[in-house]
Amino acid sequence: MRRALFWQSILVWVILAVLTILYAIFREAVFIPVTGMDGTLARAVLLPFAIIYIFVITFVFLKKTGHTYSSRDTLMIGLLWLVLTIAFEFTFGTLVMGNSLATLLADYNIFAGRTWSIFLLAIFLVPLIVGKSLKRP
Repeated sequence: MRRALFWQSILVWVILAVLTILYAIFREAVFIPVTGMDGTLARAVLLPFAIIYIFVITFVFLKKTGHTYSSRDTLMIGLLWLVLTIAFEFTFGTLVMGNSLATLLADYNIFAGRTWSIFLLAIFLVPLIVGKSLKRP
């Protein structure tokens, strides 16, 4: 991946991270109190909307970037976003929120109804899917 595309990808990830934080604030402060759902169910119900904004932002980014990119580049963008997201989650979760490692790891248990792994899968795969749909060389 070329350096300019790498830095643009980081900037787009920052935008995604800010939106995801705002989305979580909305979920906890508005959606859960209004609907009365527990957090796990609310995350599952709202997950499709999160995946949609990942698709939209990724589409705009890849469509508007002045750089050519390959399928390998889009796969690397997804991997970069995945690593940055997990690093942010564990750093912010432990240092700022004061969560234990066990609490953070519990979000990865899809069998307990936790959807974080699906979100991470989307962060990883969406750039590749969008890149292929745009059929750039």
